[in-house]
Amino acid sequence: MMPRFAQPSTLSINSSSSQSKITVEEPVSELDSEMANKINMKCKDMLLEYEQMQNLDDIIYSLSEDETSVIRTNHDEFVKSMSLITLDSNPTNRTTVVGKIFAKLLSKRILSKEAITRGIDAVLKDWNDYLMDYPQFFSYIAAIIAPLLLLQTAFFDFNNLKDCCTSIRPDNSPKFFIEVLNTILSSVVTQNINEERGGILWIYNKWLASEYVPLGIFMPDNQINKYFENDRIGAFILSIAMYDKLKMTDSRVVFNIFHSWISTNISAEIIKYPQFVRALTIAIVIESLNSKRSYEDFFNHVHMKLLTYYIWSEPLPEPEIQAREVQCLYGMQIISAALKYPRGMVLRLFHKIYQNSVLSKESFEIWKKDDNFNAGFVEDLETKTMTVLVLNPFFMSLQPNDSDEDKTTK
Repeated sequence: MMPRFAQPSTLSINSSSSQSKITVEEPVSELDSEMANKINMKCKDMLLEYEQMQNLDDIIYSLSEDETSVIRTNHDEFVKSMSLITLDSNPTNRTTVVGKIFAKLLSKRILSKEAITRGIDAVLKDWNDYLMDYPQFFSYIAAIIAPLLLLQTAFFDFNNLKDCCTSIRPDNSPKFFIEVLNTILSSVVTQNINEERGGILWIYNKWLASEYVPLGIFMPDNQINKYFENDRIGAFILSIAMYDKLKMTDSRVVFNIFHSWISTNISAEIIKYPQFVRALTIAIVIESLNSKRSYEDFFNHVHMKLLTYYIWSEPLPEPEIQAREVQCLYGMQIISAALKYPRGMVLRLFHKIYQNSVLSKESFEIWKKDDNFNAGFVEDLETKTMTVLVLNPFFMSLQPNDSDEDKTTK
């Protein structure tokens, strides 16, 4: 008997075309149980062979050239079957292996993005059945998706991720989305920030390159509180949600509309976190970038009013106010690092914030000297060296000059 999760599908499958060969997948009106069983067995054999030999040749041949192959015209079902059989044994490792197989086939144009997204979506559609036996089901499927998003040779982005989970949006896509982000964050590919943008910097850059996919596609406003954690992913989803609201609101009424949206959708507990100000700062910078403003026009009077309001939204001891102000500076640091330090940007932004008295001078000094590791925000210190170097002229300007000191002593 086959495991329940691997039972043949009786779904109607629309096949996609192989991008590397002239061979075109023929439409299949209905995939009967016998054909589905043959595909399942074929996939098991190929996965076992790949794990032993690390050779894609047989899979490529079966998908593109072998006219007797049951998967040559059933790429969607190949993706679905390969994804499900990983749950049979050691899913933590096998899902990553299958994800890498899909990534290689996509980069070689053997599999299309459409076949992958339809196949994954067909798996996710029955999430409730699989979740009973596999509580980490969403995590396992996220491990399949991560290598595709991490591809550099074939662009698979958050728009494609959206298509992977069409059948579970919007009620059940937030958990899957968070699992994908956490899998990417922990990936070896995104770990080394010293040599290239990694971690949350990589995620921000991927999202920007995906043409600013709205957070609401994956996570409705009313579910942000449920899935928010005070960590890098939490700050990311909050900043994207804020950006979506800022970009859609007329500048003449943005303060009232934004404040109303925050009051309605974001819990008081989240607003109290200093990282709330970090997320707001990042959203403001991205909105200004997307509006193609010059750096001098970043942080207009409405933006400054928003920052000031949420920094001082309640009477707090001075150290807690300073903690919020410091997070504003970390927000500028992180988005600058994610964008590979655009020439002159962070220097002008620091000057603008200081000249308009949004933050105290002491908070700038605290940020510069801060060398504490904050759990969940490892990029803070790892990206600071470059930012401080760029900001040397700014901090020099904060130092009192000799003539000023002479005047004060007379």
